[in-house]
Amino acid sequence: MSHYSVKAASPEGSTACLKLASVIERHLKALSELPGMTPVLLATCQQLHEQWASFIDDLLRQQQKNRYSFGLFRSEKEHKA
Repeated sequence: MSHYSVKAASPEGSTACLKLASVIERHLKALSELPGMTPVLLATCQQLHEQWASFIDDLLRQQQKNRYSFGLFRSEKEHKA
């Protein structure tokens, strides 16, 4: 997971990383809901699903913050012109 965190920190990797993280999270969620799996596997998939979901939330918050900051910076420049 740390590999994806490092990639996400770079501007060019954030979108691709977010998409891949979402796919991983959805697969883990599906695995955690499969009937007939052992309790240990179910719990492991559920925990990993929650960790990936948290990671995705953090990425989305960071992207929104960056967009908001860029918007403020841009509007300040437009007002000065």
